[in-house]
Amino acid sequence: MAHEEHRRAEPLSGGRRGRWLSRALIAGGLLAGLAVVALALWPDADQTPLLPTPAPTDPPTVRPLEIAVVEYPTPLPTLPPRIVRAPVDWILPTADPQTVAQALAQPVGGGDEIVRRELNPLTILPPRSRSEITTYTVKPNDTLQTIAERFGLQQSTIIWSNDRFYVNAMRIGLELTILPVDGVYHRVDEPQTLRSIAEQYGVDPYTIIDSEFNNLYGATPDVILPEGLFVVVPGGTGSTEPIYWDPGIVMTSSDNSSQPRGAGVRAGTETALFAVGDPGSCGVQTVTGGSPPVNPPIYRNYRITQDFSWTHGGIDLAVPEGTPVFAAGGGTVIFKGWSTWGYGYTVVIAHGGTLSLYGHLNGAFVGCGEVVTPGQNIAVTGNSGRSSGPHLHFEIRGGSGAPVNPWNYQSF
Repeated sequence: MAHEEHRRAEPLSGGRRGRWLSRALIAGGLLAGLAVVALALWPDADQTPLLPTPAPTDPPTVRPLEIAVVEYPTPLPTLPPRIVRAPVDWILPTADPQTVAQALAQPVGGGDEIVRRELNPLTILPPRSRSEITTYTVKPNDTLQTIAERFGLQQSTIIWSNDRFYVNAMRIGLELTILPVDGVYHRVDEPQTLRSIAEQYGVDPYTIIDSEFNNLYGATPDVILPEGLFVVVPGGTGSTEPIYWDPGIVMTSSDNSSQPRGAGVRAGTETALFAVGDPGSCGVQTVTGGSPPVNPPIYRNYRITQDFSWTHGGIDLAVPEGTPVFAAGGGTVIFKGWSTWGYGYTVVIAHGGTLSLYGHLNGAFVGCGEVVTPGQNIAVTGNSGRSSGPHLHFEIRGGSGAPVNPWNYQSF
């Protein structure tokens, strides 16, 4: 022990002091290195330490901002476009108002009859979709009624503007003249004055002169129009004589002498030839077993879609296709088949002094020359020929061949 204490007490020699100094330097270097590493691994002071995320909570209710109402200025109206007319380098002469009034007050024309022109500065023309005369080509299923409705005209206007014979036939491909207004399209067959044309159709002469379709401005009622000229007569009224299919009825008496149609068909004493040349014509047939057509041609419910008139020679009874059709009276079948005059499949029965016609059929149960009894089922309805829908076209004709009103024979 004394020896160890003695060793501790003795001072360090130069060699020992150097070893301790080296060890101290090494230890200091290690500590400095550890400090640098510790500083590199230590989180930045600016970074937020990782802490547990708190549970989400509802955001606080924020009162919406109140937006003040802004008064916008009232928009100015849109001005219509200005029409700038091209300048002209001439001026039309203008008469003195008193001179114009005196001229208009003067009578027009000569003779005892004086026609004065009436001034109407407030005339308002009705709206029209067409401003000129047009041509229409007849198509399948067209009728006089459907064509008139298509152009907003009366049926009479189409009749008075075309050849009555061809209007009645209304064959497919027929070209019809269509006026822009109701009235008459008059053809001057021989030179005549505007006054005579106006009197013929019941209008004032200036109705024709002032019409925009005639190019007659400045004319007077006594102007003579040349042959072949066409003029529009707005509001004019033409002939109301019945138009009808004239098939050509030839009747021969028992002594083989030809008889006029007006003599009628007398059962048992006459032969009848109806619509010579038509596919459904039965040729010459002896008329027997005739009785008046006083029975209804259809017993089921029907609707009258077009009544008898001078423009329509029968009554249209609308029914479904296949509805039975019955003979209105006893007689002989003189036509059974297709009619080229728009009736489609047709049956015609001679009752003696009268004929009954059943048009737009779907077929027939009788044959040429067959004698039928009143109420016999002769056919079924259809939609054949110039028809706008399923119906029966029923006609009664007198001995002259002209249609007569069916209401004179039976009630519908």
